[in-house]
Amino acid sequence: MFAHAQPKAQPSINQLVPVFNTVVSTQVICNSVEISQKRSYKRLYTPLVLIWCLVFQRLNNDHSCDAVVSYVGSGAIDGLDDQHQQPISQRIKSESNSGFCQARQRLPLTALQATVLQTGQRIQQCLGEKALWLGQHLVVLLDGTTILLHPETNLVQHYGQHANQHGPCYWVEMRVLAAFSLLTGALLGVQDGSLHESEQSLAKDVLSQLPPDSVCVGDSNFGVFSVAQAARHYSQLVLFRLTASRAQALSKRKMQSGEDIAMQWEHSDDDKLDPNMSTAPITGRLLYVRLERDGFRPVDLYFFTTLLDVSLYTATELVALYGKRWHVELNLRYVKATLDMGLLAGKSVDVVRKELCAGMLAYNLIRAFMVLAAQKANLSPLALSFTKSWRRIQHALAVLHCTMTTHHIAKVIQNLISRLAKCKLAERLRFRIEPRAVRRRPDAYPFLKGSRAGARQRLREQLQCTMKS
Repeated sequence: MFAHAQPKAQPSINQLVPVFNTVVSTQVICNSVEISQKRSYKRLYTPLVLIWCLVFQRLNNDHSCDAVVSYVGSGAIDGLDDQHQQPISQRIKSESNSGFCQARQRLPLTALQATVLQTGQRIQQCLGEKALWLGQHLVVLLDGTTILLHPETNLVQHYGQHANQHGPCYWVEMRVLAAFSLLTGALLGVQDGSLHESEQSLAKDVLSQLPPDSVCVGDSNFGVFSVAQAARHYSQLVLFRLTASRAQALSKRKMQSGEDIAMQWEHSDDDKLDPNMSTAPITGRLLYVRLERDGFRPVDLYFFTTLLDVSLYTATELVALYGKRWHVELNLRYVKATLDMGLLAGKSVDVVRKELCAGMLAYNLIRAFMVLAAQKANLSPLALSFTKSWRRIQHALAVLHCTMTTHHIAKVIQNLISRLAKCKLAERLRFRIEPRAVRRRPDAYPFLKGSRAGARQRLREQLQCTMKS
């Protein structure tokens, strides 16, 4: 007798990408779409399918829209659409990417933004108390960066361009401020702005996205009254580094190393205050610590914090906590370099913002896999390599297909999590210091300065002169 073949069940989103369903709520997406009052979604790309396509576009090495269309047409995600009887791969009538691009434009930006914030919160919930510093507080690391954009007219008008004595630069730069969880690495808040907006002004919007009673850690760029004012308004605690001049102005004298002063931070006439927030003095502590190490110059650290319990939040604990602020630099490197988001290809403000949110959603998806793997191995998520995890997640998602059985899909995911648990960071036995610089590789062509259209015109003029001569 012949053995009966195992039935091929059409997998749902829960079966095809279990971790995606764990951290992404379909209800949140639907609510955001309803609030936007857009009714054009009974089409080829439903909101859930479209968001997964945007995540795949960032996780895939080829970020083109055509790569997404090819992926959808292969039948790999036929099980994600439960609103139509016919699979999405059979409903695609053209190999053109215009349908995907139009669907991306129709998707409300608020749906992506809400999904990104919700994934970060769910990742925190997965770890429970292990995601809290001293078992009490969520620690959030703040920092900013810039992302390059193509010089489309509306992008230039919205974000601005740098200029020098040779004229405006070619690339447009988007300023981005992000907030990452210290113990999980998950993104909890993000805000973009133009070059004319400071990171301090963007910080106010990011602070409003964070859970109350979070401890926000930032460098001296955020150690100003306006950011501390916004943190108090949104019920956040802070640990900000101060410049030496600002610390001396607050203490009104020269401080000694090890001092811990209870104080009221009053704003000055130069501070940019928010009129909708209280301008009353902020109660906190001013600390000064001088770190010395053989063979290195001393480092002077001035801090302002609203963590008032001196016995619980000692100076040693606060210095150690600030020392972990470097993780935000690593997280931004993963976003820009590993996920290749240093340059976004969108041609409108709305699309580049959606690309940014989709990239952050893909980043959080990787972090979710890493948290599950760390829980299984009883490790900290920070002990795992992000880049190694990203590679293995790429390969695992490449083999998932709607024709696979539910049992086989679960086996692939379990094997992936087991592999991620072994992707530990290298333990360095000795202290290593490296310059933040790279060697310039030889190139056969010179660097292009100015616009390409201007370069074409100069080349035509040179050719015409050569022909005349």
